[in-house]
Amino acid sequence: MKKALDKEKDWVRTQTSAAAVIHGVIKYTDKKDLSLVDVIGLTGHAFRINIDPIEVNVAGPTAFPGGYLIRKNLTNLGFISNLADPEAPVPPDKLERTLQLIQDSIDRGIPAITFDLFIPEFGLIYGYDDDLQTFYAKDCSKDGEVSYEDFANINGVLYTTTVGESLPHSKYEMLRMALDTILDHSYGREWQHIFQDKYVIGLKAYDTWIDVLHRRQADPHGNAFNALVVSDAREFAVKFLHDLSKNWDGTNIVERGVRKFSSEAEKHFSKVANALVELRELFPFPGGGDPLDSIRVEKGIELLTIAKNAEIDGIKTLETLANFMKNYYAEKWIH
Repeated sequence: MKKALDKEKDWVRTQTSAAAVIHGVIKYTDKKDLSLVDVIGLTGHAFRINIDPIEVNVAGPTAFPGGYLIRKNLTNLGFISNLADPEAPVPPDKLERTLQLIQDSIDRGIPAITFDLFIPEFGLIYGYDDDLQTFYAKDCSKDGEVSYEDFANINGVLYTTTVGESLPHSKYEMLRMALDTILDHSYGREWQHIFQDKYVIGLKAYDTWIDVLHRRQADPHGNAFNALVVSDAREFAVKFLHDLSKNWDGTNIVERGVRKFSSEAEKHFSKVANALVELRELFPFPGGGDPLDSIRVEKGIELLTIAKNAEIDGIKTLETLANFMKNYYAEKWIH
């Protein structure tokens, strides 16, 4: 069985496009030294799971209120952000203000975060030409041009988030906020707004996934894609926790606690990642494996059950760490 912390793992690429674009944006800020591992962990994306209860559809990994969550992610990293999310049909004045928001960010040297540029994933707009009425943009599928007209031609929401002021958050504050984000998602407390009841998030999502497989209703493409994205995320979770246990090497009680609890959580999430990596090999993307094959389905249910139980233990450990850090807010403490 493939190990979760594969030495060949590419720690500068992820299947979670939201984390990838946030990392891409902060490379143009004063926090450019944060790695993708740092970003995907501190934003909580390494611990996300979002499952459609009907067929485990392909939209699951990106079906969340981006305006809320991406800005919360940026807050965790120490940024104030700006949002445009007018609904279709977009009035001319709101379209103009959205275009201006993007251009202002680019003029400051920072790309803008958007969605559905070339495919339904998060992407970046990094340049514009007003004379040609064109944006220069990139997502996980391509690097190319998008006309202002095509950008505005949406069915739902014209979504854009840009980075504003950078705040001097310490690593302690970043981790405290990250743990709150992770726990809110895992326990289903995360604000879902328009997606509420359409998807199941956090720990309960495992049972939802198991139920769809049991009913033989899983979409082959969507099932495989979710296995790919969630397994990749949990591999990053293991790496993030491993780095916490090694890099927080101070002598104060908070840093000792971070080392202790992150090391314990790493053991649990290693089990999660191992099970989910095996799941993605059982249902490889994009082919998917056959979710109607009884032997394959039963093995998938077994692996998801292992992952769920280990994640429950891992989240309990992170909850202990969160409570511990809240009890010791002092960052310098002579005791």
